[in-house]
Amino acid sequence: MTGRRFRGADGEHVVWLNFKDSEHPLGGGAEEYMHQVTARMATSGQRVTIVTSRPNGAARTTEIAGVTVRRMGNAYTVYLYALLWLLRRRRDIDAIVDTCNGIPFFSPLAVGRRVPVVVLIHHVHQTMFAQHFRFPLAQIGRWIERVGNRIVYGERTIAVVSPSSRTEVRRVLGLVGPVFVAANGQAPLLVPGTRRAEAPRIVCVGRLAPHKRWDLLLRAMPRVAELIPDVEVHLLGDGPCRNQLTALIAELGLGDRVTLHGRVDDDERNRMLASGWLTVCTSEVEGWGLAVTEAMSLGIPAVVLASPGLRDSVRNRSTGWVVARPAHLAGQLTSALIELEDPAAAALWARRCQAWAGRFTWDATTDRITALLAAEDARRVAVDRRAVCDLATVVDLPVRLAARIDFTRLRSVDQIDWEGYDPTDPTSVRVRILLAGFDESDATALLHRLGIDTDPATTWVWLARPADLLGWKRAAGPRAGDLRPYFADHCAEPAHSGTRTT
Repeated sequence: MTGRRFRGADGEHVVWLNFKDSEHPLGGGAEEYMHQVTARMATSGQRVTIVTSRPNGAARTTEIAGVTVRRMGNAYTVYLYALLWLLRRRRDIDAIVDTCNGIPFFSPLAVGRRVPVVVLIHHVHQTMFAQHFRFPLAQIGRWIERVGNRIVYGERTIAVVSPSSRTEVRRVLGLVGPVFVAANGQAPLLVPGTRRAEAPRIVCVGRLAPHKRWDLLLRAMPRVAELIPDVEVHLLGDGPCRNQLTALIAELGLGDRVTLHGRVDDDERNRMLASGWLTVCTSEVEGWGLAVTEAMSLGIPAVVLASPGLRDSVRNRSTGWVVARPAHLAGQLTSALIELEDPAAAALWARRCQAWAGRFTWDATTDRITALLAAEDARRVAVDRRAVCDLATVVDLPVRLAARIDFTRLRSVDQIDWEGYDPTDPTSVRVRILLAGFDESDATALLHRLGIDTDPATTWVWLARPADLLGWKRAAGPRAGDLRPYFADHCAEPAHSGTRTT
């Protein structure tokens, strides 16, 4: 086995495989994720190449935010072209992010074990193949995603964007490698001067694709309008279902309250979102729901179906409402809009939404992906013979104890988070650590080895729930650096003037 090659250092070459990029007409959330992370990797000094398909009229090679984009083949042949490209350049590649959008690139066939590969899965596509392909292509696609993945990737590290996606990867695909959540980031959206509409307004952003099920929203609107006559819906996006939805709007007599805007630029999208009372997502399949958290960053709560991903991005009754069945959609929309009529209630929802969305940053996502590549490289060199375990444990401790921990002794798959600094009481800051693959006994034993008191009055340890896997600031391990001086500074008692002592 060759020595370690990847540490996320300057000059190391990372290849990101994805069958679309931002210039593809069908680009969406997965492409936003890719470009946000790769741009930050390039800014940190890494050499990054995106390998993707080439839609009509697109350049073969271009540069986006310091990242080289190489386009080859169409939506089907790109996988073969990419494998040949990887095979020719395998000695110049230090790490690979292999995106599985239903069909993976099977990059290990070209680079073997000498290059760390992390498989990125936004969501499972088993139910979507029948929506896009006929027999036998749909069956072949399902087999490749389910069986082909297991054969080629084996125990390679898998990154998913939500706890729901992790469950699907295990339950539906049966993949056996370690699975870690690398949630979507969220760029803060600012729309100065925009106020919410006077009339109850629902603003939705998304492709008009079959799996988005916008027909469910439209069919609910006549019942909503019975109690809220002035309600209006604005749907931003385009796609293959536009004609069907236009016909359904006419059939339901919704032409005076539903507007299909098509694709709009970012400024117009943000302005429309900021004017809304509510956003809605009726998708059957989502890895996360980036459009939903974008709306939340503007203070707009969401009503979503309890689909994988969406039930993670929305905190039920805190940042929105998660609807168990489509039949309940009309009732929930009606009650939500009635509740949001009260400006004070709407302001409370907005504060909770913005606080939740603010926990997700693209810097944290980039740190997580880079750390997972480094962890996979460590496994490649020195095989971790412990059984793969999806358990994780949260340790919550006061900052004075965190200041004694050398976080570089933890693993790259572990994560760290802390509350914002309170200048009136620095000692109130608490630090959380997520220990992957640990149960409570393991976590307590680790704390003892680190010299940390586990007094239950000050240090709390519990098995991580799905919501606990989201919203972490940075990776532990070598990439964390020495956080002890930073936390020690937070331990200083406040001066009488309200400022920190030094």
